[in-house]
Amino acid sequence: MKKLLLIMGDLATGKSTFANILSKRYDTNVFFKDSIKEVLGDTIGFSNREENKKLSRATMELMFFIFSEFEKLDKNLILESNFHTIELETLHKMAYEKNYEVLTLVLRGDVEILHKRYLNRMHNENRHPVHLSTTLDVFDDFRRYTEYSRSEKILGNTIDINANDFSYQTNIDVLEKIDQFMRDC
Repeated sequence: MKKLLLIMGDLATGKSTFANILSKRYDTNVFFKDSIKEVLGDTIGFSNREENKKLSRATMELMFFIFSEFEKLDKNLILESNFHTIELETLHKMAYEKNYEVLTLVLRGDVEILHKRYLNRMHNENRHPVHLSTTLDVFDDFRRYTEYSRSEKILGNTIDINANDFSYQTNIDVLEKIDQFMRDC
């Protein structure tokens, strides 16, 4: 059976880095919501938060399209995003119809640690403008966003990962669980 590995969770947990690690480990394509949104932002543009949210919705529609086209290759796939419940429901329905088994990796961490990481990333990395239209640099906004995103219902088979530090990316127990999923048929 083909495998769909979903990587989601809190902001600043290292989702994209981990997705790249796993993509190499399993010789599997990975698509990132942020990267697609950046292309859309550069191509279409946006001038306010509402237009930015439209880019996010269009990005998810493109991820659904990518998955529907990719499955024709009969290969495994990794998708990385801060998925919402409705998006997870859509992906699970598509996976069921296309004979994919799904595993969702959920990365979580202490909100204060993650906020410090987030601020560092915003101030010290060359972040694309499409990611800078929020007020998440304010701790209370970041905390509320994190609480809201954690309230999303996560479907199916999951592995919860503590991302207070990045040791999970080389943790043998975590990787063996994912290895088992990726090789089981």
